[in-house]
Amino acid sequence: MRKILFSSHFPYHTTPNSSHRNNIMLGIGGNIGDCVKRFEKLFAKIDSHRGFYIVSTSPIYQNPAFGYKKQNDFFNITMHISTNYNMLEVFRMIFYWERRFGRPRKRAFKNAPRTLDIDILWFNNTKINRPYLNLPHLHWKQRESTLIPLELQYLR
Repeated sequence: MRKILFSSHFPYHTTPNSSHRNNIMLGIGGNIGDCVKRFEKLFAKIDSHRGFYIVSTSPIYQNPAFGYKKQNDFFNITMHISTNYNMLEVFRMIFYWERRFGRPRKRAFKNAPRTLDIDILWFNNTKINRPYLNLPHLHWKQRESTLIPLELQYLR
């Protein structure tokens, strides 16, 4: 089933923080438990962190799983944040947030169900090709779960 859902912080728009030099677009998803509530808690966690500034978010997009299809629908959002942290510091913080919200360190299998998955879609105009990180994200342009929230985030 495909649906667009709205909550108190999804969508969200504010004026960019001009003192932050790094702009990051995150793709965030999950399909275990109450994902909408988890997204709201993640928003509050990031918003309360002095090093990050939330510029905008998309509405929540509910969509069928791809890859391994015998699982619950996914809920996906995109979030534009700014920071003065470097890319490695951001990567570490994302890893921490995923663990904080119940994602195990190792996946059971590729495309397994998860509480929270945070991908860096892009970090400024940085291009990186490493086994653990590719920027911009290799598949963001092919994924409905990213493209639709992105489009809705900037439609006003």
